[in-house]
Amino acid sequence: MNSTKRKYFLAALLFVSINLYAQYDAHFSHYWAVENLYNPAAMNKNSKLNITGSYAMQMLGYTNAPGSMYFGANTVLPFDRARHSGAVILMNENIGLFSHRRLLINYAYKVKLGKGWLNMGVQGGVMNEGFEYDELEITDKNDPAFPNSGADGSGADIGAGVYYYNNGYYLGLSATHLNSPRVYYSKEGDRAAYLDIKPAFYSIGGCNIRLNNPLLSLQPCFQVATDGEYTRADITLRGTYEYELSRFFGGVTYSPGTSVTVLLGGMYKQVTIGYAYELFTSGVGAINGSHDLVVSYSMDVDFFKKGKNVHKSVRYL
Repeated sequence: MNSTKRKYFLAALLFVSINLYAQYDAHFSHYWAVENLYNPAAMNKNSKLNITGSYAMQMLGYTNAPGSMYFGANTVLPFDRARHSGAVILMNENIGLFSHRRLLINYAYKVKLGKGWLNMGVQGGVMNEGFEYDELEITDKNDPAFPNSGADGSGADIGAGVYYYNNGYYLGLSATHLNSPRVYYSKEGDRAAYLDIKPAFYSIGGCNIRLNNPLLSLQPCFQVATDGEYTRADITLRGTYEYELSRFFGGVTYSPGTSVTVLLGGMYKQVTIGYAYELFTSGVGAINGSHDLVVSYSMDVDFFKKGKNVHKSVRYL
């Protein structure tokens, strides 16, 4: 392969790798457990410190398949009657030779609205984009058409959202990457390489339905995400069995035109563990599905006196 052909090969690789993963934000099967990633207003529902970690292994069986890791912590802030809340989020994602890393800070303020609360949130942070050129399998490592080392760049990231909840249901609207960041891998005149990230828009909602049996309940929920070109909808039905300090859940998610996901998990005291397997109904097929694991922990904070600003959470992980 001559130098000119290798240039076209590299350009095609960059184009295909980015567009195969049509939307920039990672998708998690337990999307309701990582709401802070998509909506900075989705917090302060239980006045506790909530810590969540999730790892998604996608399209198993393929070399350099996507892997996404999320870690987030959110809590009420100690002033103004617990109306303020904040969160810190770390994201690390690898897709083939690409890597995406983000550090985000969320802030939200809530006001009383009807029988529930309206949260208004903003998100700000930095992102780092990398590409491992040195891992390309080429014949001549000294070919000037290719750099001999990795390349990366950084940029700012901004998002915003609103979120309404009460003891029966919740609904949120949000947008990420509102500043349409452009992250440069390199700036070499007319050979500059960069990644343009489009804004993405999200809606999420759900409710908690108590059945005649007091030990059983249902938690239907949904999420719709779009960047104007690619749209994904997830519709989930979970059932929960609760006895004393333990809780067990199972359910299924349907994503039209994309996949069916089976999920199960349990909670003991303040620790929740959930697992999901996504079977693709098109494209790579059911055999090369995705695994998703989530672990969360909630603990009381002593910023305010007991009994003040106590609200039940409508989210069941």
